[in-house]
Amino acid sequence: MKILVTSFILSRRNKMVKKMSIRFFVLLFVITMTMVGCRQKEVEDVEKKVEEDYVAVETKVSVKDTIANTRSFTGKVVANEEVMIIPKLAGTVESIHVSLGDEVKKDTILFALEQDDISKAVQQAEVAVRLAKKGIEQALNGMETATINYEITKENTQKALLDLERTKELYEQGAVSKSQLEQVELAASSAQSQLDTVQGQITQAKLGVQQAEEQLSQAEISYRQAIDNLENTIVKAPMDGVISSLNVKKGQIVGNGQVAVTMVDMDKVYVQIDVIEDIVNRLQVGQEVAVTIPAAFEEEVKSEVSYISPTADIGSKLYSVKVYIDNPNKKVRPGMSGEVQLNMDQIDSVIVIKRNAVLDKEDELFVFVVENDRAVKKPVKIGLDTGDYVEIKEGLEEGEQVIVKGQHYVEDGIKVKVVGGE
Repeated sequence: MKILVTSFILSRRNKMVKKMSIRFFVLLFVITMTMVGCRQKEVEDVEKKVEEDYVAVETKVSVKDTIANTRSFTGKVVANEEVMIIPKLAGTVESIHVSLGDEVKKDTILFALEQDDISKAVQQAEVAVRLAKKGIEQALNGMETATINYEITKENTQKALLDLERTKELYEQGAVSKSQLEQVELAASSAQSQLDTVQGQITQAKLGVQQAEEQLSQAEISYRQAIDNLENTIVKAPMDGVISSLNVKKGQIVGNGQVAVTMVDMDKVYVQIDVIEDIVNRLQVGQEVAVTIPAAFEEEVKSEVSYISPTADIGSKLYSVKVYIDNPNKKVRPGMSGEVQLNMDQIDSVIVIKRNAVLDKEDELFVFVVENDRAVKKPVKIGLDTGDYVEIKEGLEEGEQVIVKGQHYVEDGIKVKVVGGE
């Protein structure tokens, strides 16, 4: 009995020892693995710290560019040319050939006036011209007849005067009587009187020709006027353009002082802005500008200053500036609002960087650039400042990598990593 009890106790002890050994090894394994894990984490943390020991930045390469202050001005769109068409004579509208808004070419018939009375006037003027031409023919015939009579009379007069000279010589010699001399003197006097009369007839014939020519000239003027009036009954477009107003109707009587049609040239329009005296002398014809007309298109249109008024408006004291733009699709209409962006104080071929890249600390202006993965501080001197960009006059060369994001978190010599930009 004692031996059995002892064996039982030894068996329980062995089982307990075995069980404790297993728990010990399990606990040891857990501790070991935990220590290994902690060590690995420490190594990873160190590696991560080494790997992340830099500041992420974005850069932009400094370049030579043009910089200018940009000012925006709002103005109105105006048609390149606006023509008010007034009939040259009064009359009744017989037909209309266009409608409001039509796009027409030069010499297109717009409307026509009645022609009956004017056609009769043309016919009467033609008759007057024919009669005047016949009058000239008659006057020229009379002139020719008078000239022939003059030549004949002149010859007879010269003969009578020669007979008178001879008779005087014979009378002095006593070869002829006094009565014979007196007869010859009377014949010579009569011939001279007749010559004077024929000369007067020539003068009258010349005057008749002159009067006939004047009558023909007046008749031709009346005829041309009648023809012009007939042509003026057809009112045509003086240019290519769009019908912007149509103030006539068929059967309406129009006067020669009434605006019947208004046309505008829409192929080219201009935006007119007004500027103050402090700005006008900073602009010049040919200067490039950007034009935006929201009602017609969203994108900017490049153009240039086409006209600068030499004098200010009396009322507003402002100077008008015109900027022309092409309008092939006719989307830009007179009266629309437009915005013109003007570059002033423009400087070409200088180092230009973004304004936010320049830092100001203790009255010192500087930028950071990246060299060999390090941030390098560079004091700079700036020039023209537009708010978005700035001119660098000293301290920076073309082609340097300027930090434009993250510059507030770096110091001179600190390691950086470029994660964006150029």
